[in-house]
Parts: sequence; C-alpha cells; structure tokens
Amino acid sequence: MSIQPIISAMKQVNELHMKLLEAGREKHRAIINNDTTELTKWMMGETRLLKHINEAEELRVEAMKAYLKEKGIRSQLNLTVAELARLVFDPDEKHELLEIRDQLLNNASELHKQNQLTQQLLDQSLSFIDFSLNLYVGVDDDLIYQNPTSVPAKPNKNNFFDAKA
Repeated sequence: MSIQPIISAMKQVNELHMKLLEAGREKHRAIINNDTTELTKWMMGETRLLKHINEAEELRVEAMKAYLKEKGIRSQLNLTVAELARLVFDPDEKHELLEIRDQLLNNASELHKQNQLTQQLLDQSLSFIDFSLNLYVGVDDDLIYQNPTSVPAKPNKNNFFDAKA
C-alpha cells in the first residue's frame, strides 16, 4: 500500500489551513473597519472550515491506520509524521510526506500568530469601548464596591441606566 492517501489527506488539511489563514486576515480587516456584518460572515466561514478540517483529519487518521495495518504494525499509538516517515522506503514519498508536514507546521504557526494579533486587536477595541463609555457615562464612586456596614448608602443621582424603570 502506498502512503499517498495519507499525503492526500494532509494536503487537504493544509489547503483548509490556508483558507483559514485567509479568513483570519479578512476577519482582521473587518475588525479594523468596524464591519460587524463582514466579521460575522468570516466567523461563520471559519466555523465551516474547522468542521472540514476535522473531517479531513479523520480521513488522515483512517488512512494512517490502514497503512500501518498493511505494514503489519498493530500499534494503538498515534505516530508522528517523522515516525511514520521512517516506515516509508520510497524516497520520493518520504520527501513528499516530510514536505507537506513542514508546510502544515508553517501554516499552523502562521495561524497562531494571526489569532494572537486578532486577539490583541479585539482587546484594544474592547478597551476603547470601555474608555468611551466611561467618558460618556462617567465613573461614579458609588459604583465601586464598599462594605455596606461601613458606609451608609446614598441614592445615585447620575445613573443613566435605572434598573427600577
């Protein structure tokens, strides 16, 4: 049996990772442009891509189990690609397998960086919103927690959001 089904599944996962990277970039642009409709569209697209990645990963696992069974290896261990490459004797297949592994690792690293950047951007956006709200509403000292037994309560006169209304 050839290693090609495993390589094919890994290529499919890699293509989906590249699409996920593009979705992350578009999501980043939507956050910068404050376009919530576009942001929602890309987030839904990311969810679909993640579902497809899981399906492709299941295909890879099944192909790997079939390959190991064909080689007479009855291991329940999840072998890494480097360990699997030691079982491949065709130099072209081994090279292709290791090459797609490297591409997957690079794309995963790029995805991690993109997600960190998006997280920082969202944190900054939320901080700005909080700052803007505090400027508009004002921060009242009465909103800060104080022990009720030590300070007598007084009515809040500047509260825009009246819970009793």
